[in-house]
Amino acid sequence: MSLGPIGMNTGMDINAMVSKIVDAERAPKQQSINNQLNQIDSSISAYGRLRESLDTMKNLMASFRQEKAFAARKVESTDDAVVSATATTEAIAGRYAVDVLQLAQSHKIASDVFPEDTKFGAGKLRVAVGNKSFVVEVKEHSKLTDVVRSINGDKSNPGVRASVINDVNGPRLIVASELSGQENAVSMTVDTEQPQNPLKKLEYKTLEQRVRDLENARSTAQELLNPLTDQEQLVADRIAQRNISAAKSVDQEIADATRQAATIVDPNAAKDVTPTNPISNQAIAAAASAGQAANKYIKPEDRIPGWTETASGTLLDSYWEPEPELDAKALEKSADVPGWSNSASGTLTDSYVTPKEAQLALDKKLAAEQAIVEAENQQEIDKIDAALLAGELNDEQAKQAKMGLLPLEQRDYIQRVENAQQALKEAQRSFDVYSGMSQVQAAQDSKVLLDGVAQLSSKNNIIENAIDGVDLTLKGRTQPGKQASEIDIEYNREGVREDIEQFVAAYNQFHQLSKELASADPTTGQRGPLAGDSVVRSADSRLKAVFSSAIEPAPDDLKSLTEFGITTTRQGTLEINYSMLDRQLNNNFNKLEDFFGGNQGFAKKVEDAIHGITGVQGSLRTREQSLVERNYRIQDDQVNLDRRMENLEKRTHAKFSAMQDSTSKMQQQLAGMMNAFGG
Repeated sequence: MSLGPIGMNTGMDINAMVSKIVDAERAPKQQSINNQLNQIDSSISAYGRLRESLDTMKNLMASFRQEKAFAARKVESTDDAVVSATATTEAIAGRYAVDVLQLAQSHKIASDVFPEDTKFGAGKLRVAVGNKSFVVEVKEHSKLTDVVRSINGDKSNPGVRASVINDVNGPRLIVASELSGQENAVSMTVDTEQPQNPLKKLEYKTLEQRVRDLENARSTAQELLNPLTDQEQLVADRIAQRNISAAKSVDQEIADATRQAATIVDPNAAKDVTPTNPISNQAIAAAASAGQAANKYIKPEDRIPGWTETASGTLLDSYWEPEPELDAKALEKSADVPGWSNSASGTLTDSYVTPKEAQLALDKKLAAEQAIVEAENQQEIDKIDAALLAGELNDEQAKQAKMGLLPLEQRDYIQRVENAQQALKEAQRSFDVYSGMSQVQAAQDSKVLLDGVAQLSSKNNIIENAIDGVDLTLKGRTQPGKQASEIDIEYNREGVREDIEQFVAAYNQFHQLSKELASADPTTGQRGPLAGDSVVRSADSRLKAVFSSAIEPAPDDLKSLTEFGITTTRQGTLEINYSMLDRQLNNNFNKLEDFFGGNQGFAKKVEDAIHGITGVQGSLRTREQSLVERNYRIQDDQVNLDRRMENLEKRTHAKFSAMQDSTSKMQQQLAGMMNAFGG
């Protein structure tokens, strides 16, 4: 309280005198309060340190028990650059040989080089990854970069990434799957009405797909080739005869030899063949034999597809062609059979219709049907043709008008024939001349040979549960001639050893701390903040009781800590005999969990003992709470003391002020009297 200096005329400093009086009154009481607060703060801090040390031990034991330390597995690989592994508690300890045959990889395809100024026509580009697909609309005059943006920006894109590679010869389109594995292969098909659209070069079909498409189209066509009616047969024979007459022989020498051989056997062979004058089987056989004989004298470059002198490595004149194993009919067909090989197929039968035969048959079938329509509806056909010439109808309208002359069933059949014919031509074109995208990187699964017996695979380079509880991570292929990598799965003995070491260190830290806090030096009189406190003695004695007690669920030779080589020193700390500990870890690892684990094991007993000290109802917590409540009471004493001292200061100041006033008046009266006498 500041009252300001007064009474200077009397030489008295009332404020200083009041402060000295109040301080003298406050000092002993304030010192007592301060001492009590300091003692409480010191004790609370000491209890906190002690509780933290005990909880460290408790948490170690809880983790030791709950995390299944004894069930954990340690995994090592002899070659981490090839394979690594992780193991759960379900894994069986052992050694496994892992031979990485191939790594999983994503599919990648590339187009041929395009001219810089290439512009695509309108069409649809269907892109698929596995069984998921989406369609990209390509507009007229689109550039390659437009196609890339359309693919990458499509919301339905299931995982395809397109990009442009600037080759030295021009740009290329690269399309890759973002997912690895054989089932995530990329495919691309093009739908456009423009036959010369460069967009066609962006389709991607494997040889197997092209063969399959051709075979499917052939099969569909063959289903439509039902026997011709008598009327259709006559028309078809006339058309076929015209084609034969108009055809030019590829080699006149072979044609003459064939005709001569057939005529010798059957004079009718050189004449027109009619239903009443068929060529005999003997003439067919002789013609085929003569054709084969003549064929031997033609140079290979004229009769062997793909022949080059550098590729053969032999002189042309010395070339010898093996005798054909197939009959003449089969040899004729074999060139048109997709994927044909002598060894794979054996002998072709007359019942097989090749794609080219099917196409010719469809042509004859369609021509016969159209000829019948013309014969039966000639007047109507003439009217339609006249309207076409007059410009009243276009080609498509004229075609539809002629189709309308047919019965519905026949019209439907002709439409199916035309569709099959178009599909067969397209499949044949794709098979004969392929200009689409090519494969840069095959889509493949990872493959592993385990212990030389079991074959494992995955669509990525992580094989989950390859062995019960073991996941393999593949990083590289096993080099040819190198020994397979080995995965060792062992019990985590080192981890358990470290956990035991940490527990012993935690207890020793607690023991040293409790001695420091409860110490009392009779010589110097110095005392720790918890000197004489029963809580410290109780905590240590509880733990020592657990250490020395037997664990009943444990085996007979593992009942106490001493059998692990953990003993108490004269100073009260724990020490480890590592020879004994390692022997137990190596020889009895499977039994250790019976000692440490479970609700009756050592770890749980330590947890319970510490919880009885540091828990909510524990002795240490109770003591801390009482100190906090005492601290509140002392703070109340401080408030009361401050209030009393303030009142004392006011009263004392008032007294001095009154005395100051009285003295001042007396001095004034005295001064007046002195003046009166002197005057």
